[in-house]
Amino acid sequence: MNKQLFAFIAVLCFLQVVLSVPPPPSPCPLCSYSPSGTAQSGPCSSCPRGKCTVGVQTSGNDSTVCTVNSCPKGTYSQTGFDLAINGSPCQNCPPGTTTADISTQGSSPLACNIALKACAQGSYSASGLDTDGSGAGCTSCNAGTSTPNTQTIGTDQSVCTVNLKACAKGNYSSSGFGTDGSGTGCTSCNAGTSTPNTQTKGTDQSACTLKACPAGSYSVSSFDTDGNGSGCNKCAVNTYSAQGATSCTPCTNNRTSPAGSTAVTACVCPQGTSGPTDGISSCSITTSSGSINTLFISLIFILLCLF
Repeated sequence: MNKQLFAFIAVLCFLQVVLSVPPPPSPCPLCSYSPSGTAQSGPCSSCPRGKCTVGVQTSGNDSTVCTVNSCPKGTYSQTGFDLAINGSPCQNCPPGTTTADISTQGSSPLACNIALKACAQGSYSASGLDTDGSGAGCTSCNAGTSTPNTQTIGTDQSVCTVNLKACAKGNYSSSGFGTDGSGTGCTSCNAGTSTPNTQTKGTDQSACTLKACPAGSYSVSSFDTDGNGSGCNKCAVNTYSAQGATSCTPCTNNRTSPAGSTAVTACVCPQGTSGPTDGISSCSITTSSGSINTLFISLIFILLCLF
């Protein structure tokens, strides 16, 4: 009986000793560090963004122990870092795809979940594609030049081999140029409006600030110079014009019209003559029936006197 009691007491003592021993401190996880490499004396410090440690339980007093670089955008690894020495190097995404950010974790190309878009015509990149699926990373050609096609591969402006034509007066585009060297890509102003110059930049009809000269006036361009009528000259007497005229048309057949006339029908027969109201027909001398009778009687009287 005493032996059993002694054994029981011995087991209790052993358990007390085992349970009183503290567990070993947790090692600092990957991409963190501490002076001891564990959380024994406090929390582990994280490496800066884009940096990592070679492994877990890294000892160090500052971030200089974070020597491993993150996988750049467009690459991935199981850890998200270029741990080639640990069998986890960065893998390139398949052509036409990319990752959402640096340090992308993945074990297959499924980590490359963003589809890239071809650089638009008039821009280029080293791959011919953008870098985020939204157009970023494509470099625009200088004004007046373009690339022959979309998805142009290049690293400088030498790939912008197409010389564009400036949009003609009365047309506009976002760049002020066409898109293919033959004028395509320029939008025409609505009837009765125009742009002040060639190579006008704009995305809508608000770029067409000039208005056609009103009827009864003219200008060399047929438009005003400010959108309010300035630069349009009033038609002189005996002339007329419709809207948007470059000159005024003279009345014909000796017809007359007041200054600023707006239609040919304003050309009327001069005083003492008459004719159709079409503004163009010949006019004839107007005489009353009484005058004709008086003239006829006078002629008869003269003839009687002679004989």
